[in-house]
Order: sequence, then structure tokens, then C-alpha cells
Amino acid sequence: MVALCEIIFLLSFFGETIMKVIFLDIDGVLQPGTQHRFDHDMDKLKEDLIQTNPDYETIDKHDIGATYYDWDKTAVSLLTELCEKTGAQFVISSGWRFFASLQELRLLFSIHQIDKYVFDTLGTESTERKRYEEIQDYLESHNNVTHYVIIGERYAHNFIEHFPLNIVYTDWVLTEKDCEKAAMILENR
Repeated sequence: MVALCEIIFLLSFFGETIMKVIFLDIDGVLQPGTQHRFDHDMDKLKEDLIQTNPDYETIDKHDIGATYYDWDKTAVSLLTELCEKTGAQFVISSGWRFFASLQELRLLFSIHQIDKYVFDTLGTESTERKRYEEIQDYLESHNNVTHYVIIGERYAHNFIEHFPLNIVYTDWVLTEKDCEKAAMILENR
């Protein structure tokens, strides 16, 4: 089976790419402020996951626990539906990119079977740059991105000033209404 990334590459080679991107924050979007992971045996969870894929060895048990226990299942489901409906992929803009590689982020997202949508991350160098500047740079250097939406928690970043037509702010966690707005942005409606 040909991977979605390979299809995108082939289409971009022939100049026909329509690439839709969700610049995705995690905290406040998929992971609300609750922390249920501390109520569970994260060492056991990590051991169990290592049995399915040894690459989990490199990931901190707290990150695994946060993904497994704390991510809101409804938000994950809504985000999955959004990707399936629009054909969009994630560029991880979350601070999680500073402590997990792209491969490790894909592993974490695979816990919820949504790793196939993780396409890229914003830069992973810990800098003093504003996130909106990083997104602007990403868009400038990836001219194959034809449609995009930024999904992040309200008040975390001042995106509205720089991307007024492409931002969906969440209040606690991603909702159906948020996804409807994101779909409208990605489909130019």
C-alpha cells in the first residue's frame, strides 16, 4: 500500500499537489488540563507498549501516560474525522516537538491510531522565536501547502493578529464546533 506521504510527493513532483495542513497544538486541544496519568502505572503501560514496538523505549513514560490517559478521546475522534473529511495532515506546532522527535511523536499519536496524519513539525530548535513566525516561515518554505488551519488553545499565542482567517482557538479541548470551523477553513467555505 502506498503511503499518503508518497502520494503527496508524487503529486508535488507533477505540480498538482493540494496539501492541507493543520498546525496542531496538543495541550488545550487534545489534552485538557486534567492529569489522569498519575492514577495509573505508567511503567507497566510503557513496558506493554515496548512489547508491541521497541521504539517506545526512547519515550518518557510521562509522555506515554499523558497521551494514553490524558488525551480526550472525543477530541481525538473529532480530529480524526476532520482529517478524513478534509484530507489534512498535521504539522505539530506544540511544544511537545522540543522533547520528542517526529518519529517519537508519530509513536505517541499511534496510541490513538492517528499517526498516519502526522506529516511534520515546526522547527525543533528551542528558540526565542514566536510561534507565528515559525508558521510563517514554514508556509514560505513549503509552497505546496495550499490550505491550512492553526488549532491552538485560546490565549496561548497571538495568532489572530497574524492569521485572522486561519485560526481556531479552543477553550479547554477540541469540540465539534471547533472542527466545523476548521473544516470550513480547510475547504475554503
